[in-house]
Amino acid sequence: MKHNIVFLGATDNYPLKFTATNSKNELVARGLLPHAEKITFINSPLGINKTTPDGELTGHKHGYEYHVFRKSRGLSLLKNIRGVYRLLKEKRNPGGSNVLIMEHSYIPLYLLYTLFAKRLRYKTAVFITEWHIYFEHMPLHKKIDYAIFDYTFGYFTHAIMPISHLLEQKLGHFKKPMLKVPVLADFEMLKPIQYAPAATNEEYFMYCGTLGYFSVIQFIIKSYALFVRRGYQQKLRLVLNGSEERMQQVKQLIVAEQLGNYVIIEQRLPFGKLLEGYQQALALLIPLRPEKQDKARFSHKIGEYLSSGRPIVTSQVGEIEHYFEHRKNAFIATAYTEEAYADVLCEVADDRRLANQVGLEGRKLGETSFNYLLHGQQIADFINKI
Repeated sequence: MKHNIVFLGATDNYPLKFTATNSKNELVARGLLPHAEKITFINSPLGINKTTPDGELTGHKHGYEYHVFRKSRGLSLLKNIRGVYRLLKEKRNPGGSNVLIMEHSYIPLYLLYTLFAKRLRYKTAVFITEWHIYFEHMPLHKKIDYAIFDYTFGYFTHAIMPISHLLEQKLGHFKKPMLKVPVLADFEMLKPIQYAPAATNEEYFMYCGTLGYFSVIQFIIKSYALFVRRGYQQKLRLVLNGSEERMQQVKQLIVAEQLGNYVIIEQRLPFGKLLEGYQQALALLIPLRPEKQDKARFSHKIGEYLSSGRPIVTSQVGEIEHYFEHRKNAFIATAYTEEAYADVLCEVADDRRLANQVGLEGRKLGETSFNYLLHGQQIADFINKI
């Protein structure tokens, strides 16, 4: 049976914003296209800033339709909420199967979505990519919202799709059908190229991320500083986005570690250039902290990294232990310490032949475990049973 599928509030003003959540849900939708009658993205009624041209708020991409609302408060927010209900009613197939796919939303919005779904006879499934109460440094109102959502959302949905083994365990008490959906990637979009840098000092390790993970960036820079002090010349390429205040802290740390000639910082890199950077890197860095948040999640960046055919350098935390093996399909630090991570950077730099082999094996793993087309079929089969 082919379904009418609506992604509701699962994306952040998709496709007008580029986020990991948007990228994952786009891949899910593309994977579901062969199994769906139609697919629609309805973004949150909280909306996007008012400078966005009207013509960009609604459109089509990859064969499905999307709707974005203008940023709103008060009466205009109520208007947007009515717009959500109108779209759900309009997109519903009265004689067919209608499925609503959601992610975390503010709990009042989430409950409203489930109420709309019940009234319009949509089956519901929720993607869970984080255990939200593990987040640190949150304002009180967000802590309360996350706690209520994490411990109650499952009672209001027909099915759950967690991203990790730990989340599967956390969500078992809801006693709802579950399908684990890991990180996804498009392995046709990005192909490996022959790794052939002109000189050692033109080689680089690459990290791409948000400045919100400042402690991780700090860890990478300090680990890399140890690597350089051991006599290596490979550079560190950081592609970062976030606040100017955090960016200044990163630059100050680089100066303090005397790495000014070794570290390249880039911002707002076009996606095509970013992918080229992955393909040409000696290795791609994704250290994971031995903390509850990193044990529960599974970074979307890992899928992108693997598709490039270059090796990842990570740590034995969370989902890594379920998929990866050191020096086979990834380089994995023995501990989350700067010394241990620097040791692995040295391993990569000392044996490019091994690095190339590990990168290609990582891609093979990704093609069988994280391919969006394969998971599209699995999600479609799962939806048939709810």
